Amino acid sequence: MEKLLLIAALACQPGERTLDLAGKVPRGLKHMDVVVSVEPYYTRLYLYPLGYPDQFQQCCSGKPTSVLTVPIGNGQFCVRQSQPQMKWHVRLILRPDVEM
Repeated sequence: MEKLLLIAALACQPGERTLDLAGKVPRGLKHMDVVVSVEPYYTRLYLYPLGYPDQFQQCCSGKPTSVLTVPIGNGQFCVRQSQPQMKWHVRLILRPDVEM
């Protein structure tokens, strides 16, 4: 029963999509920029690390395009959209972290 609960906690909520970047992101990166375009412009897209729905980042609020800076963590994310028929497109910008 505990294994079943663990699997349920590490899955996206029903109706959300899983974005799995594990193994596709270069090692050593801590953050990435996510460029999100939505249509229609008033819709919103939510992105959060897999298993942590309370750490979501919201995008676009009245703008057709927005940029989110997201910690990479284990490279697995969930995507939730505000409208069922909305269209969205995501591009990732992977740059080395700069420390000062």
